[in-house]
Amino acid sequence: MNGRPIEGIATDAAHSTKRGVTEFQGINLATGERIFYENLGEQTVNIGEFLAVVRAVKYIIENDFQPRVIYTDSMTALTWLNNKSTASSKRNRELQKAEIFLKALSADVDSVEVRHWNNKAWGETPADFNRKGIKT
Repeated sequence: MNGRPIEGIATDAAHSTKRGVTEFQGINLATGERIFYENLGEQTVNIGEFLAVVRAVKYIIENDFQPRVIYTDSMTALTWLNNKSTASSKRNRELQKAEIFLKALSADVDSVEVRHWNNKAWGETPADFNRKGIKT
């Protein structure tokens, strides 16, 4: 696939050390609508990226969203999702719940395709918070 994706869910996370906030969101690529958003408090961007993808998987399963495709620019989130386990030393309830969900509903989770968003070819994901280079 060479062209920029126009269907599915794009996810992204951002972390502000100044505000002590990690947040994530998911955007419907076909409509541009934000379909979910969460402020996690003080976490890491990798945790935010991972939880964004897990939230998108849940959204697809619960709403029979089509196509069953998610895009993330985070290789860490992709790895953790494929392993159904994180490598984070920062433990919290949301990570535990996400890992349990991924394992308990493994067959459903595996029916959702998660692809890497190619920032170099397509620009930033539509779920990007557009804060690069800004001290937040």
